[in-house]
Amino acid sequence: MRKVAIVAGIIAAIALTSYAIFFRTAGTSAEPTEVDYSTVLLTKPYTNDTFHFSLSIPGNFVTRQLEADESGATTVLLESADQADGVQVVVTPFDEDISSLTVERIQQDVPDLVITDPQPVQIGENNTGLAFKSNNDAFDGESREVWFVFRGNLYQISTYERLDPLLKKIFSTWKFF
Repeated sequence: MRKVAIVAGIIAAIALTSYAIFFRTAGTSAEPTEVDYSTVLLTKPYTNDTFHFSLSIPGNFVTRQLEADESGATTVLLESADQADGVQVVVTPFDEDISSLTVERIQQDVPDLVITDPQPVQIGENNTGLAFKSNNDAFDGESREVWFVFRGNLYQISTYERLDPLLKKIFSTWKFF
């Protein structure tokens, strides 16, 4: 039951954080310019010394790490300078020793989460995560997600479904150290 409460809290925190960060420009009449991220080069390195991973992002992106919330979840934001596009990484302590995260395991804790087009994702040599589309309200109800467990943490990487090419490119550069 404790895990369910933690995961439910994490989902709520993700939604609120995403809303506050990605929608702070809501209400303006200007539409964001669509960028074709399938052709954008990832020229800027990002290293996270707290969780011991590195990746590459587009040159016009900035990064921010928010302080951990009461559940221990830390949010890392990788976003364009105008904050119109971005990828959110939420890292939460996870006390269950599992090497494979499945649809069934996620829905055990978050039964209302709609998961479509699930695909396994290899993390290192021994871990498997899950890439999927979802109904995350924080991303206008259409999100692309990658979740996995590694070194005692649950990683939830989320973005708008339209940014799937960007997420794939960034995730292909992800390395733990």
